Amino acid sequence: MKGHETVIAPSDFIKYVSKTKKCAVDKISVPSRLLVTYHTPMYERARRLIGGKSVDWWPYGERQPFCVGSFNNEEIGAIRLFVGGPAAAMTLEEVIACGAKTIFEVGLSGGLQPFLQAGNIVVITEAVRDEGTSQHYLPPKEKTVSSERLRNKLIHHLNEEKVKHFVGSVWSTDGVYRETLSKFRRFRKAGVLCVDMETSAVFAVAKYRNVEAASTQIISDILTESGWQPHFFRNQSVRENTEILVKVVLKVLSNVF
Repeated sequence: MKGHETVIAPSDFIKYVSKTKKCAVDKISVPSRLLVTYHTPMYERARRLIGGKSVDWWPYGERQPFCVGSFNNEEIGAIRLFVGGPAAAMTLEEVIACGAKTIFEVGLSGGLQPFLQAGNIVVITEAVRDEGTSQHYLPPKEKTVSSERLRNKLIHHLNEEKVKHFVGSVWSTDGVYRETLSKFRRFRKAGVLCVDMETSAVFAVAKYRNVEAASTQIISDILTESGWQPHFFRNQSVRENTEILVKVVLKVLSNVF
């Protein structure tokens, strides 16, 4: 083994699952198209729309639920990952090793710009790297960007259905309680729209593994000069746009090829 090679690879974990679940390795597979989220209401909306069924061999059970169904006669998987870049990257590595090739993240984020309101939809172009996971996949100065093809398809569908949305970048941090006022001001001044914990890691893994990934976010809370304004799923607009956005992303995933 050479020094730059990893001691453990995603394929090693798949072999472990095969052994513990008593399932042939070639039976451990996921759809090539995958909707990824971190939030139960988003996952449940996707599961209902695709008629998703749980997979017997899936090792995480309901801790990270995963289901497979179809939308517009195309097989699609949906998964709810643990929050945070490291957890998201680890499980993404595993599902990519099992066959995922087109990944669309649907998440929640905190709004940085004063014109954003709870429930607003943001289509992500780039994730500003302020977390540690992406550093293991890409050089520090390399940008983490979304798939232009997937992003443009989402924008097309949103425009076609006359769904209000914004397009721009997200600041990804693994220090949720270290979102300092100076950082907030710097990223807001630079035009960054929102902040989350996972997207730059998701984009980095996807680029490293040569698969497509895109992201869209719903503003769930607002950061301001005077403090934090939480809303989340108590907010009607957040709930309503979750219903809309998950369906539109499934439309994108169902016609990407």
